Amino acid sequence: MVGVLIRMKLAVQRNSLTRATAARMIGGGAAGLALAAAVLFLAGRGYPHAAQRFDLLGAALAVWTAGWLLGPVLFGGGDTTLRPEHFALHALRPRALATGLAAAAFVGVAPAVTLIALSGLVVVAVHLGPAAVAVAAPATVLQLAFTVLCSRLVTAVLGQVARSRTGAALAAFTSAAILAALHSGWILEPLVRAALDDGLPRPAAAWLRGLPSGWGLSAVEAAGRGDRPGVLAALAGLALLTAACAYGWALLTRRQVTTRPSDGRAATATLGRWARGPVTAVAARELRTCTRDLQRFHFVCFALGYALVFCLLPLAAGSTDFLPWTGLVFALWMSAVSANLYGEDGTELWGKIMISGAARHDVRGRQLGWLLVTAPPTVLLTLVPAALSGASMPWLWLVTFVPALLGGAAGVTVLVSVLRPVPLRDPHRRTGGLLENGTDFAQVLLMLVLTAATAAPALLAVRFGPAWAGPVAGPVSGALLTWLLGRIAVIRLRRTAPELLQHFRTGTPPTRQRRVRAAPPPLVPAGLPALRRPALVLARLGLDTAPVGQRIYVIVGMALCWVPLVAQGVVPAVMLATGHVHRSWFLALYLPPTLRRPAITAMIALGLALLITSLGTGLYHLARSRHRR
Repeated sequence: MVGVLIRMKLAVQRNSLTRATAARMIGGGAAGLALAAAVLFLAGRGYPHAAQRFDLLGAALAVWTAGWLLGPVLFGGGDTTLRPEHFALHALRPRALATGLAAAAFVGVAPAVTLIALSGLVVVAVHLGPAAVAVAAPATVLQLAFTVLCSRLVTAVLGQVARSRTGAALAAFTSAAILAALHSGWILEPLVRAALDDGLPRPAAAWLRGLPSGWGLSAVEAAGRGDRPGVLAALAGLALLTAACAYGWALLTRRQVTTRPSDGRAATATLGRWARGPVTAVAARELRTCTRDLQRFHFVCFALGYALVFCLLPLAAGSTDFLPWTGLVFALWMSAVSANLYGEDGTELWGKIMISGAARHDVRGRQLGWLLVTAPPTVLLTLVPAALSGASMPWLWLVTFVPALLGGAAGVTVLVSVLRPVPLRDPHRRTGGLLENGTDFAQVLLMLVLTAATAAPALLAVRFGPAWAGPVAGPVSGALLTWLLGRIAVIRLRRTAPELLQHFRTGTPPTRQRRVRAAPPPLVPAGLPALRRPALVLARLGLDTAPVGQRIYVIVGMALCWVPLVAQGVVPAVMLATGHVHRSWFLALYLPPTLRRPAITAMIALGLALLITSLGTGLYHLARSRHRR
């Protein structure tokens, strides 16, 4: 069974390999190898203190293991090439199936890269003698087995737990904490530098040794000291914990094969007294959906968790500069995760087609519902941190940006939901799993850029106008954008509702539907079905026929433009304007005062240049590809 499932996994990966999956595999493998090389570098370089090598390697292994355990929560359901549900109708014993799937889990790029990173135990053992090297080899194998099997167990547990509201909130806060820590972890740069220079504090080092990710390192250290009981205890504990993970995953595998998850309880439709008209009725429905639909509830908890972690993490370095902006970060992410309102409802769109005037009521009701969900927490997350910080707050900026961003986001959310929906399974056909929610990261990135751009008029007013211009321009621009973008969304929905419904039913984009209707039928030999072209990521972006250099420039430019634009431009500009200067990694703040503003202007110009040129190149090739087709 083990050999059969391994060959099956390799065959599935080989036959489903496309240019997009190959690019992701190569890119992920290259990034993993770079990180593994960094782990080996930490294990092999010289240090002024002998314990420093073990402290930093223990921290690196803890981060690596955390990536295995929590990565599937953030980036999807992990490796789903072979799933237990695929074998539900086969007469296989659950134990044999779990053993085969466990063995197949070690086949792939990620386990191979992890083995290279864990070989840092062997590198660090070289400095301790032959006995430590002899112990490092089995410790590396056991550490790899524990990491992979524990990741499988955690993914399976979260897949089961996430079918409740408590599990949805837990999964959301976990993924939000990971992403926010990646985005704002640079604020801890002084602490990291101190650890590289002087090592970790003893309590932190002991805590890292106590984690299962550090048990292999503890065994190597014990071997270097000649402590045989310590070696046996560490290796035996790691082996027992690995066996427990394998046993737990086998039990969950059996449950996945033999049971069908419930998609939730039935809910009665009750409206409040305030929901008297069609617009308020739609808004009331949106409020109920945010609490009853697990996916929508998951997204709300994600936005809240990201805002809290992103703005509270700098407190570890003694900085309170991000606290006043917690509410704005929450509103920004609420718009990003709410940009697929019609795609989440699926074929329910037919009701808007059959009822006259329903499009306008539905769009305006969704805007009102989004504001009722987002505006109160945004205001609360703005006022409470400002009051608790005890420092002078940039009230002029906050009073300007909060209504401007809320209004602009309410308009952009419904417009993008109509212009670029992502078709999902109908709500009544979903299984309740949240680790495979079909999130389109291109749509999220687009929403972050567009929503932030809606605050540009308010920014110009508060920056270059008189003191009263900002508080006036913020609400006015927010209200105007809410009405204008909502009006465009209504017109677009009326014109393209049938095509959108077909898009949700079949997955075929409206532009391709028009090309298919206009093109002659393909010549297919008798008896053979017509094969659809796979919807590759590069083809959807129009980059499948672009030169390699321009393709790389578009991807790299869109991914890195935020560094000079936001991180090195907008953030230090806000610091200088508000008087709360924290140099950290901001390049302009290390320059003389006369050069700071020109440097910030140059960074913003560089970021805008990258964004505009990469976006323009991508749109150019997208237009060319559509014209050719």
